[in-house]
Parts: sequence; C-alpha cells; structure tokens
Amino acid sequence: MNKKRKKIQIETIDGGNNRLLKPAGRVLANILREKETAFHAAWAHYQASKDDPEALHTMRVDLRRLRVWIKLTRGEVKTNTSTCKQLQALAKASNPVRDHEVMLDWLSLAQKQIGEMPALYNLLEYGKQAYQLSYELSFSTKQRLKPRAKQKETVNLGQWLDKTIEQRIESIDQHLHAGMEDAHLARIEIKYLRYLLEPFTGIINKSEALVAWCKEVQELLGNFHDMQVFRSHLPEFAHWVIDRELAEVTLLTGKQSKAITKVFANAREPVIALSGWQDQKLRRQWHHWLAERDRYLNRLQALRNMKV
Repeated sequence: MNKKRKKIQIETIDGGNNRLLKPAGRVLANILREKETAFHAAWAHYQASKDDPEALHTMRVDLRRLRVWIKLTRGEVKTNTSTCKQLQALAKASNPVRDHEVMLDWLSLAQKQIGEMPALYNLLEYGKQAYQLSYELSFSTKQRLKPRAKQKETVNLGQWLDKTIEQRIESIDQHLHAGMEDAHLARIEIKYLRYLLEPFTGIINKSEALVAWCKEVQELLGNFHDMQVFRSHLPEFAHWVIDRELAEVTLLTGKQSKAITKVFANAREPVIALSGWQDQKLRRQWHHWLAERDRYLNRLQALRNMKV
C-alpha cells in the first residue's frame, strides 16, 4: 500500500466508522448472510411469478451477487459446500433461459433493422414457442450457507478490502488492454469489483464513482458479449425453422423432395441475413469500445488510488 492510499484509509476510519477495523471474517460472514436472504426473497418471488421476466432477472441478479460474494470471501469465510453446489447448479440451469430471452429481443431488433422478410417473422415466432417450452428451474431453500469466519484472529476489513480491490482492478486493467477474446473476462472481473464495492459505498472514499464506472463498462461489454452469444445461437435458429416446417412436410403424401428442399431454403435465408447483421453489429460495437477504451482506462487509474 503506498503512502497516499494509507493516508486515505486512516482518514476514512478517523471519520467515525470503525467497521473497517473489525475482523474481516466476521463482517464478510454477515454480508454473505444478507446476500443469501436477498436471494431467497428473489427466489420466492420468482416462484410466485414465473411468467414475469423481471422476476427471473431479479432472481438471477441476486443469485449472481451471492455467488460472487462466496468466491470473494473464500479465504476468510467457510460455507456449506453442498449449498454452494446447489447454487452453482441453479445458475447453470438458468443461463439458457436468460440467453433465450435476450436472443428473442435481438431477433426482434434484427427483424426491424433488416426489413421485410417473412422467414424472419416465422423465426421470431418459433423462438417464442421454444421459450415457452423452457424447462423448470428448481432450488431448495432448506439448506443454508451457514457462513462463519475461518479464524478468530484475522486481518481487519480495511486491509482485506484494500488487497482485494487492488487485485480486481489489476486484473481488469490487464484484460481491458487485451483483445476481443478477453472482453468477456474483463466484464466478469468488473462485475466482481462492482459487487465487492456496493456494500461499502458509504465508507470507502470515491467508491460510488468506481461503481458507476463499473456499470458503464459492464453495459458496453455486455452488449458486445450478447452479440457474440447471438452468433453461437444461429444453428439453433435454423433448427427452429427446420423442425417446425419438416413436421408439416412429413404429413404430405407422395414425393416430398421439393418440399424438403424448400424447408432448408427457408432456414438458410433468415440465418444468412442474421449472420450478416450480427457481424456488422459486432464490428460496430467493438470499434465503438476501442474508441472509448483509453478514456475508461484513464478514469480507472485515476480512481484506483482513491479507494480504501
């Protein structure tokens, strides 16, 4: 820790908040309990409102926050292993549901921007039907994390935060200086930093500005990642068309070669259009990010010396 940052930490503590002087393990265990309670409430709401996309989104956000905090505090806090595995399984199971919903939004935008194409309209309708058939998510709230500090005597919260925040910022800086292949890794690290700082915005100097920075860059890189995921779903889109139209063809009598050929042509048309649209969108988003990257990196460096 350099002298400037140490001075900022002492000024923060002398300001009247002694939370930073408390053992890190105890404080972090309490935060985990709060995150678990928030997730359970979001899960209960989702169970009661499964047709509400917002309920799914809120549940996934609270699940993500909880799992991030479990990983962040692993060195200081013990948790129930079987509960952690259950949370991991739920996160994995909910990813396709979320991706499907996002892809429907991008399909709708693509339809508007590409223009009139009946095959695209059919593709969107097929996607909606597939989304309605998505499988149920399951989770039992009977088992709890039961977080507890690993040691009676440990580093204080201020020391732990100082080290953890610096590690995250260093990793973010490295990934953002890299190419397109590291953009998603940078976004994950930014998410960790944001969730780490959020409970302490009232006691860490300039942390609100750093959280705001995280939100801005997350959104930029999030849209870029969505376009990458959209590309990976193109074979699935073709499957939707072929699956629905072949079901009708197989009911026909006599020779079906022309009808089957038409089915695959109908799948090819929208997928080619979507592939070109996605490529242009991805390139524009990446060039926009490159144009803004230095400005965001400079802001990050300015804020990194104003933390704990």
